[in-house]
Amino acid sequence: MPLRIFQRDAFALEPTTAIDFRNPTDGTVFSESLGNFEAITSNLPFIAQEGRRQYGNALDRVTAGMGEEGERFTRRADVAAYLPFSLHPLLVEGGRLGIVITNAWLGTDWGDAFYNLLGRYYDLKAVVTSGAGRWFQNSEVVTNILIMEKKVDPAQPNGDIKFVVLTRPLEELADEEAVQIAAAQIELGQTQNDTMTIRAISPSNLARFRQFGLGGNAQFSDCDWVLDLPLAPLKDLFTVRRGERRGMNALFYPRPGHGIEPEYIKPLAKSPTDFSRLRCPAAKEAFACSRTEVDLAARGHTGALNWIRRFKTPENMAKLGTNGLMWYEMKADTLTDLVMFINYGDRLFVGRVDPPAFADQRLVRLEPKGAVDIDLAHALLNSTISMFIIEGMGFGRGLGALDLNKDRIEDYMHILNPARLNQAGIDAIKTAFVPLLARDVLNVADELEQADRQRFDDAVIAAFALGMDRQRIYDALLSLVEIRQTALE
Repeated sequence: MPLRIFQRDAFALEPTTAIDFRNPTDGTVFSESLGNFEAITSNLPFIAQEGRRQYGNALDRVTAGMGEEGERFTRRADVAAYLPFSLHPLLVEGGRLGIVITNAWLGTDWGDAFYNLLGRYYDLKAVVTSGAGRWFQNSEVVTNILIMEKKVDPAQPNGDIKFVVLTRPLEELADEEAVQIAAAQIELGQTQNDTMTIRAISPSNLARFRQFGLGGNAQFSDCDWVLDLPLAPLKDLFTVRRGERRGMNALFYPRPGHGIEPEYIKPLAKSPTDFSRLRCPAAKEAFACSRTEVDLAARGHTGALNWIRRFKTPENMAKLGTNGLMWYEMKADTLTDLVMFINYGDRLFVGRVDPPAFADQRLVRLEPKGAVDIDLAHALLNSTISMFIIEGMGFGRGLGALDLNKDRIEDYMHILNPARLNQAGIDAIKTAFVPLLARDVLNVADELEQADRQRFDDAVIAAFALGMDRQRIYDALLSLVEIRQTALE
């Protein structure tokens, strides 16, 4: 029997593609058309953004084949995200496709576009992730397995999607019997041992979750309770902005002993590690000077002048030149009070800079709109409900960090609606929040064990009359954090 093994570009395959094989009995070459398949599986190598250039023409062809809808498929998408659409003609009607893809699709704009387009071509059956370490130890990329079925008609309604967490390492599922049992459990949507957890959700409910940015990562946990919460978009209360980005930290963030005059040094909030507590002063310094070198020399401000001349090279002047600013100038007059972060680690919180200070690009600034009660907003943003929403909006990187960005926070972050509270509820929440301000912020698992944290969350639940079990929220948050942190194993 000839072994029908061949090497071709996956994006160039069509049912009519002629493939040459060799007859093992006499060595003669024969040709067959590729045809159609009942099942296709793919585990192609991860391609970093810088490696996309060589696939440009192929990706353009795939996008063109999607019609007008394909125009919204962003160029930041993983190359593997194009595979389902490229391989679609190779499948028989009702045929199944299984691909390995980075988990970034769970918490990015391109992931949203990918999911929307997928629904036109396939009925997504299952999303499988690991709750027991990365599947590929030679890479920091965290991956999912997507199982989908080719639609007969684009208007065909989609069924429930199973979000599966494998709670045992793949090495323990290596023999054929274990694989068959695991596959049967996923197919039936029923678990019979401690191999996995399965959560099925309808497309209509998933659409409701996606309004909060929780259509991906959050679905691996019990999160139905979120849909009953009295939530308000964060952007209704705050203008969401990225911290300042100027480049060349060595110039703009001087280290101790710089000798610069105090009037050109501004307090700087730079990263989550600067916050030991929920409310604390800025821990770093930033260089902010709007005077010319001539003016500095006339004033005798040699500290700032010498600092500027230390970095004054044609290369730096060209690189840092920007409209309306001198090459060494950074505006630090926009002071920040509440901040979120684009890379959370093992702590989930919203910090308050006291007194307000300049914020770095790794922070997301929350500027109140109108008469916002900052004390109350700070408390609500640090409830465990908000912690869950923050965790659920992003996705876990290979080193265990939560990946978020300013746009995602702006578009999707919600907060318990303070307008739903009476004065008694406001006072109860603020009072219960005070003890949390007086101690260090702990990692999520330890934080949820603290008595003051539990009393605070109970006060929030009572003030909003949520009528729900606090432990259900805790279990959902812990399960997501544990999945993210298993990438370190």
